[in-house]
Amino acid sequence: MSKYRVAFYIRVSTGEQTKGYSLEGQKSILNAWAMEMGWKWVKTYYDEASAKDTKREKFQEMITDAKNGLFDGICIIDSDRFSRSTKDLLTVMDDLLTYAVKLHIHNLQHIDIYSEQGRFTLTNLAAFSEFFRGQLATKIRAGVKQKMKKEWFGQAPYGYSIVSDVEGSRKKNTHLVENPTEQEVIAQMRTLKNQDKSYSEIAAILNKNSVPTRLQRNGNTCSWHACTVRNILTRPQVDLKKTKGL
Repeated sequence: MSKYRVAFYIRVSTGEQTKGYSLEGQKSILNAWAMEMGWKWVKTYYDEASAKDTKREKFQEMITDAKNGLFDGICIIDSDRFSRSTKDLLTVMDDLLTYAVKLHIHNLQHIDIYSEQGRFTLTNLAAFSEFFRGQLATKIRAGVKQKMKKEWFGQAPYGYSIVSDVEGSRKKNTHLVENPTEQEVIAQMRTLKNQDKSYSEIAAILNKNSVPTRLQRNGNTCSWHACTVRNILTRPQVDLKKTKGL
């Protein structure tokens, strides 16, 4: 009788390489497991993407190969490598069984996930993980919103530059400071406006004097326009203390 044939499904997403989920780390564990079980490896599928849904290139290729009978089982490290949706995990697992392909989860290798008790255990563990990730995402979003109240986010308005304190590889206390060169240009605009110049006239004067704008297109500095001058002169005054969370 021929050996039981297995494929490996390995997935990482941004930020997971250093958390024990590297591609090579997963492959090493699955290789050792297959050898221990006496299974015959036939193919490995790598995805570098989130598991929020099943629309992953190699995942879909694997499902197609399963339908075509390329292997008898799929080995993964844990359930969230396969899918982070409990519903998707159970649905695909049942679909694979119709092709006579079983799912093997290394972290649950001592549990028969196809028994009633095993399926119950898998469902609860997957649901807990899904709930935990949802709670973590909510806390992260709340943290970002709180950080935005204290620090500057986004592009600096004309006349200002963004600075941050750096601790290790992280930036903190991001805030605005005045850009002396651009502040001089704003002062020229205000002087011309006080002389009853229109926004169009001010833009024409700046262009004539070769005053550079901040924007570039195809390597060339863009020209001043009336709407740009108007937006700069009519915007609310920036409170530098507020941008520092003071």
